[in-house]
Amino acid sequence: MSSAPANETRIAAVSVNHNTSAYMELMLRSFFALHSPRLNCSFTLYDNHSNDEGLASLLDYVSARQIPFVQSGFDLETKYNSHGELLGRFVLEKTDCTHYLFLDSDVCFLEPETIEVMVAELDADDRLFGIGARWSFDGISEIPESMRRDNPRFVTSRLHPCCALVKNTPVFRLVVKAVGLTGVNFVWANGKEYLDTFALMTRVMHTHGLSYCFSSKMIYHFSAVSYKALPNVIHVWKTRQRDERLAALRAKGK
Repeated sequence: MSSAPANETRIAAVSVNHNTSAYMELMLRSFFALHSPRLNCSFTLYDNHSNDEGLASLLDYVSARQIPFVQSGFDLETKYNSHGELLGRFVLEKTDCTHYLFLDSDVCFLEPETIEVMVAELDADDRLFGIGARWSFDGISEIPESMRRDNPRFVTSRLHPCCALVKNTPVFRLVVKAVGLTGVNFVWANGKEYLDTFALMTRVMHTHGLSYCFSSKMIYHFSAVSYKALPNVIHVWKTRQRDERLAALRAKGK
């Protein structure tokens, strides 16, 4: 498996907005503030018929950046999580690239040239199909080893799509076409197991001798902002962190 020269790298990036408009604006602004204009990266944004307070500002920003903002065909009341289905659709429709970049709307870039470094780290090893950024939950330090160890389904048992770079190869597209990127339930004789977005794909890629790794670069992952999975006080704290960072980038014209 040969890697494309740096000057031939073409990245197709995708993210989904699900009433997370202010977070998505922060993600995009932090991306463009910390990456070189020479990085060949095109964005496609899907939207699940959002109607939140930050939508107008997000639309102004993506319009100025000429980023496609596409209605997904799903809405806020769709019965099950449509995230993986949309990412799979994107892969099968967007084939003219060397790499796919999957971004949750609730990540914020912290370090310069994160994606450039991830490309170099990924392409240096033919045994890798993808690479994920390391996570911070406070924008300062990486999440503790104990949390990674105690929550393998959430953190380490799959290439998590919050900030994941994947090589565009025939085998990856074949796996996406055959099994998709969405969550699945396995039902065994004596129990059941839920595999979250990207988990089944990660397992199938392992059968091809292909794995993933973590980058030296770290991102801020707010996590669980499109649904209420955490105490309200944590959501209030996340909102304040988001708004402070977003205001600082807007003030700088980023």
